[in-house]
Amino acid sequence: MHRGRLPVDPIEIRLPAGFGPDHQTAVIDYLADRLIGRAAWAKAFEAFDLLDQATLATRGQRRTFRALYQQAIEQGLTDSYLRELLLLGDVERQGPALWASYARQIVDEATRRAWFRADVPETRLLLSYFLYWWGSFARGYALEAMIFRDLRRSGVSFQAHDVLDRLERYSSCDLTVSGMAGDLKTSVYFVQTGVSLAHDFYIVRLQLRRRTYTLVVLLQPLVWERIDGDTMEASLETLDDFLPAPVRIEHRDHALVVIEYDDWKERILRLQGVER
Repeated sequence: MHRGRLPVDPIEIRLPAGFGPDHQTAVIDYLADRLIGRAAWAKAFEAFDLLDQATLATRGQRRTFRALYQQAIEQGLTDSYLRELLLLGDVERQGPALWASYARQIVDEATRRAWFRADVPETRLLLSYFLYWWGSFARGYALEAMIFRDLRRSGVSFQAHDVLDRLERYSSCDLTVSGMAGDLKTSVYFVQTGVSLAHDFYIVRLQLRRRTYTLVVLLQPLVWERIDGDTMEASLETLDDFLPAPVRIEHRDHALVVIEYDDWKERILRLQGVER
């Protein structure tokens, strides 16, 4: 990225309908690393989704936050980040420093373009938006790299999309295992929003109440029947009380079976006829 500062022009930010003071507080708290608790994070998730349609006007041109992100970050940083990510020897240990270095570049670029300015407090919302979506992207693909490497080491047969190919990167699923389409997620937010759960399974990094992170797999009930086993009834809020036992949850009228990742791998290996 270029380092020279561009001339400062008048700037105006318009926030979308429905974006209230509680959303603004959540976004700023995210930028300051002050979000604590599920309710605070849920409000932040909602706020960042709303900010897709926020706009910035400068030099006679008005663009949405989403369009600015695509221009400045998606087109300029994602490919180089992914190439560097796949070269890391230890993604879990080295990954955070890599995506943090790119986050610093994003701050520099937003400042250079005068999209982040101390004299326009609303620009903090745009910078926070950039960093939120960058963090989601970077952590998501770091998790993907770790999972794919682990599955190969474990002997699980699977087909994965090529993240260095832009068309494949946005394919309908991240991987296919024994004909079952799967997706990888860094949180269970996608379940809580009530979006359509179209994949057969989801490998998810889950934060439990005891503040540790656990890899789990969320399975559609029909998929669970293929790998079999009994379940216990639970909810997203009570998973901590039942794992590592397989549990069945009902959320927004949708049933899912939750098992720990290592348990899922063992069951898949048996399904694929792999001797351990």
